[in-house]
Amino acid sequence: MMNPSNEDLLLGIDIGTQGVKGAIVSLDGKVVAEAFLEHSCQYPNIGWVEHDIERNWWQNPCWVIRKMLLENEINPQQIKAVFPSGLHPNFGPTDENGKPVYGAILYSDNRAVRELDEINHKYHLKLTSEEIIPKVVWFIRHEPEIASQMKKFFDAAQYLVFKLCGEYVTDTISVGGWGAVYHSPTCSWKKDICEELGVDPAILPQVVAPLTVVGEVHDKAAIETGLAKGTPVAAGTNDVTASTISGGATKTSEAIAYYGTAGLLPVMKVDMDYALRYPFPDEEKGEKPQDGYLYDYPAYCLTTGDSLRWFRDEFGYEQRLIEAQSGISAYAQFDQLAEKAPETCDGLIFIPHMLGQRSPQFNPYASGAFIGLRRSHTRSHLFRSLLEAWGYTIRYGLESYYPQGHPLKRLIATGGGARSKLWRQIVTDITGIPQEYAPNAEGSIADAYLAGMAVGYFENFEVLLKQWLSAGEILYPQMEKKEIYETGYQKFVEIHQILDPLFHPNSKVRSGKE
Repeated sequence: MMNPSNEDLLLGIDIGTQGVKGAIVSLDGKVVAEAFLEHSCQYPNIGWVEHDIERNWWQNPCWVIRKMLLENEINPQQIKAVFPSGLHPNFGPTDENGKPVYGAILYSDNRAVRELDEINHKYHLKLTSEEIIPKVVWFIRHEPEIASQMKKFFDAAQYLVFKLCGEYVTDTISVGGWGAVYHSPTCSWKKDICEELGVDPAILPQVVAPLTVVGEVHDKAAIETGLAKGTPVAAGTNDVTASTISGGATKTSEAIAYYGTAGLLPVMKVDMDYALRYPFPDEEKGEKPQDGYLYDYPAYCLTTGDSLRWFRDEFGYEQRLIEAQSGISAYAQFDQLAEKAPETCDGLIFIPHMLGQRSPQFNPYASGAFIGLRRSHTRSHLFRSLLEAWGYTIRYGLESYYPQGHPLKRLIATGGGARSKLWRQIVTDITGIPQEYAPNAEGSIADAYLAGMAVGYFENFEVLLKQWLSAGEILYPQMEKKEIYETGYQKFVEIHQILDPLFHPNSKVRSGKE
């Protein structure tokens, strides 16, 4: 345990799909500084989603860090450790020096479906199109000239680590999203499969536990970020893990419902403390290798929050104008409209898979759909149907994964969308599960705490749970509403079953064949 000082501070930085959030926090959990910078994705083709690696994963975090330090007059020497997290899993190819040779292909990108099918068939796997390795194979096959320049490839948090301290690593939790070439029980690369797929094992990063201090901020990074040279940098991890911890879910019986760009309900297979610290089996102590990865994803929708953003951008000119003039969020205005629509939206159902479906069934060809649209429906109905779709998705996922009953004793709502009490109540009523709200559940704040764990200020999550996290309200199911939603839920499931085969490219309806 380190000797704490009242002036010691910890830095967490979270690179998200839609922006970068930073937090500087004191050891007692006081948020000394916060900053956010919005950024966007590129969509070069239908089903393709990319980030600008240099801008989104480095320049924007630099801006956020400098802003926090300068506006709050923080001495960089006070920052005792940095821990990053980021959107995941993504494929960001670079040369030997970390200079991007292509855009980062994001988790939501579906261009490598053929490579995915081939890998699944050849190795008897059930990977989905978010995994990194099918994208690597696609890149090598379809962009051979550019791929020949690739000497490294990164996920978001790991690129930030490289730019800060020059170390090329990935962490033992995030590596679960690579697919095919990683052997989880022994934490090692399957070099034979790499070679079969045309992936040079020499360009793969070192795998370390998330809390490992892998290096220190070097001269160039100190100039660009404003951090002190020599500041310890931890390996970091993915944003799902950071969000889970920020909600106070650290045990296998606890889970978050993440109301983010993508909607997630990850269920842990092992306690978080073990996953962060002890991923490598110690045979001398009789430890057995882990079987599988940290999470199951009963509910995983790529466009939960993104569908709201789409609706705001395409149909919310008036709301955005009011937001610019008064500061009242466009989403808060839409919530007021949604309250005017009845439960189940007078028969309107929204299928939320605008970038394909991940869970509980995988269908990269799936699309979004409004079903039951009538002339009497208004924007209020349409927006409320987006909110209801997340509740239906969670219930559908839990019932599919756990037909005998789910194992959860606590469900904690996190993410930007969870600020909406209306949305949380809708989800609670649909699922029948009470939801706690974690008002300060920011991945960047969890990152700051993990920075403290990495350098020895904290031994476990006790201080986080008792001092750093504030309790939020708990919403309970309104049983009369749950009964109303039963009809909508059954229709939602039936529509899924009808539409799923129609979305596939070999569908007679889709192809126009009779």
